[in-house]
Amino acid sequence: MTESVLGDVERASRTLGVDQFQAQAAGLLTAHRIAVAGREGPHEFRGVVQVAQVADIQVIYLEQGIAVDVEITEPIDYYDVIVAMRGTSRISAGGGGSLIDAGHGAVLSPGMRASMQMDDDYGQLHLRIEQRTLDRHLESVLGRPVGAPAGFAVPMDLRSGPLRSWRHLADMVYGDLAAGDGLAAHPLAARSWRDHMLTGLVAAQPGSYLRALDDAAHERPHRRALARALEYCEERIAEPIGVDDLAAHAGVSRRSLQRMFAEELAVSPAGYLQRLRLRRVRADLLDGDPAATVTDVALRWGFAHLSRFAAAYREQYGELPSQTLRRR
Repeated sequence: MTESVLGDVERASRTLGVDQFQAQAAGLLTAHRIAVAGREGPHEFRGVVQVAQVADIQVIYLEQGIAVDVEITEPIDYYDVIVAMRGTSRISAGGGGSLIDAGHGAVLSPGMRASMQMDDDYGQLHLRIEQRTLDRHLESVLGRPVGAPAGFAVPMDLRSGPLRSWRHLADMVYGDLAAGDGLAAHPLAARSWRDHMLTGLVAAQPGSYLRALDDAAHERPHRRALARALEYCEERIAEPIGVDDLAAHAGVSRRSLQRMFAEELAVSPAGYLQRLRLRRVRADLLDGDPAATVTDVALRWGFAHLSRFAAAYREQYGELPSQTLRRR
């Protein structure tokens, strides 16, 4: 049963067959295959699909009413935080396996596939977080642009510490959405709850920005040096600056600068400069001088080798710069 807001799934009066369920779930998440498992329990598929929105986080409830094996067939391009509302599932992703139950969740990061074995009484909540949403939140918390996209450990221990608090918040949001008339429906409250959930996720779940967030909270000295380097990048990005220039401006050695970028941004200084220049190129191609060519824009932002530039641009944005220009 599909609803515009999450309702009481226990009282759902209509359920979906496996094909309808798979089509609706794939439209909300990603392509997958479902196989009815040969385990003991009910033998009739009784699918429930419900969805709601908390600002720009999509909240999706799924249940099948029967033991199933699910395989995600394409890499996801968003973050998927999965918690069990009841029952148990086992997930394999990122080279390992873990449990999803009352005390354990899972986080899938962009580029991952997964397979799951779900018990017949399993009901799962998915929080779909777009990569751009998490990037913007990280930039706001860190006070600077992010480098590589965040990656998280898959297992999520919800039994103690900050992640237990995060689970309480998720339960409160879910309950408010299920009631249908709570604060989660109010745009201002929804944005506040979204920010709390995102901050809790990045600050508590092991991931590539955990140390950077800890440093931001405690104002580590090397973070100030990194901030000087990033500010210099923004100010001089149109000039032929390099790694040695950044290190000199930040007041650290080249090796220290490389280590800071790797630990804080998960990217090298040269890689960061390239991404920043590519971002400026894309902005100009989409909304710049109508008479400018791709070559003009590439040279303006310091790309002298046009074939390498085109390859790097395509890897970053999934299309050639000439294709971006035609969409102006």
